[in-house]
Amino acid sequence: MPVCTRESKAGASWEAPLVIGVSVILAARLFLLVSRNAVNIFYNDQWDFYDATLFQKHPLWEIFRWQYGPPRLGLGPLISKLLEPYFRWNSRGEAFLAMAIVTAAAVAALYLKTRLWGRLRWFDLAIPLIFFTPAQFESLWITPDLAHGPLPLLLIVLYCLALTCESTVTRYTLALILNFVAIYTGFGLLIGFITPLWLLLDYYSRREAGRSANWLLVGLAISLASLGSFFVGYRLDPDAQCFSLQPHGVGRYLNFAMLMLAHFLGARSSRPFVWVLLGGALLAAMLLVVASFGERLWKRRSYADRNLIPAVLAGYGLVFCAATAYGRACFGPYVAFSSRYTEYVELGMLGLYLYALGWHVPGFLGPWARKALPGLLLSFLAMGAGAVQREDLSDMRYYYSAKEGWRKCYLKTEDIRGCDQAVQFTIYPVAERTGLKEKLEYLKRTKQNLYSSSP
Repeated sequence: MPVCTRESKAGASWEAPLVIGVSVILAARLFLLVSRNAVNIFYNDQWDFYDATLFQKHPLWEIFRWQYGPPRLGLGPLISKLLEPYFRWNSRGEAFLAMAIVTAAAVAALYLKTRLWGRLRWFDLAIPLIFFTPAQFESLWITPDLAHGPLPLLLIVLYCLALTCESTVTRYTLALILNFVAIYTGFGLLIGFITPLWLLLDYYSRREAGRSANWLLVGLAISLASLGSFFVGYRLDPDAQCFSLQPHGVGRYLNFAMLMLAHFLGARSSRPFVWVLLGGALLAAMLLVVASFGERLWKRRSYADRNLIPAVLAGYGLVFCAATAYGRACFGPYVAFSSRYTEYVELGMLGLYLYALGWHVPGFLGPWARKALPGLLLSFLAMGAGAVQREDLSDMRYYYSAKEGWRKCYLKTEDIRGCDQAVQFTIYPVAERTGLKEKLEYLKRTKQNLYSSSP
């Protein structure tokens, strides 16, 4: 049965302040990037999914269940509905809110590490490097969507924290609540397929230990009902005209998934040796984490939090990569480098790191190897995820210039097509499809977003 475990050996007194200090610096850098690059105007998908909260009137339950593309928006539009009217739906404020959610997820991840392995150590610098990577810029300030990236990131880390609670009632109550909310919030949906499996494994381990676990079947029923409720009234909306339900070869999907993972470590190239060495290694490592958990459960008929949590996170990362490859590979391999997938990959990387902390090598090399693997992963993260990549910086500058130019043009002329031509940039691809002019007029009347007093 999972219990909260702690490392008995204390670390050096300077290690925790180092990790906290670097976390603050990396968070400040990302906040600065938000401040420099966020523009106060809705962009692209925002003109559509804000029908749930701003441009139309809907009850809260309908807002929670609002579907946009394959997932529902869940907690995202509820938070927007609650908070954004206070800063007049200012897109810059929204970007800072998304950044604050990511910061909360990073704090929760550091706490999760201490729940599993005790006090912070110097190699825990890997955690802020994972969570404060500039590679996630698209979901923070280009097209910020709280439900697609930031909130699923936080919810699933909190879900893992719930799994470490010692009280049985608290553990399962919190886990099932977070599971329900995550299912409805972006691609947090995928945790809904993992929770029933975890409950089955927990039931199995309890029965093997000769303990009653029939009440776990109630939790299993609740988790399945939560997942099933998601599909009530659901419509298939892959958000990709090239998508087909018929698979197009495992190799194509593997290529796409490896490129997604390689992107996280700074690769912005489709050259085979890059994605094979980086993406292939990360994919194999995540498979190893899940397989080692299964092997341990098979042999010992039980598991601990230190085994379960990395497997849940790595498993989530694998499911996300598989689902995204299936749905988006038809666009071509370059789409795998999209920034919007970064937060989900962060969860898989966190799982790899937590697994690395418990990596065991028999013999005299054991103590050395236990520090070497986290240190090696930390080095790769520092060189890749922690750095601002040149290609990303170029995209940041482009979108800032284009969005700011279009905003100023429209405030001056109120001519959508004219501004599209003048700036060589569209704020929405087909203005008539979403009623862009009517929505801009509404924002003008209510003095919101680009018409608010803040730039």
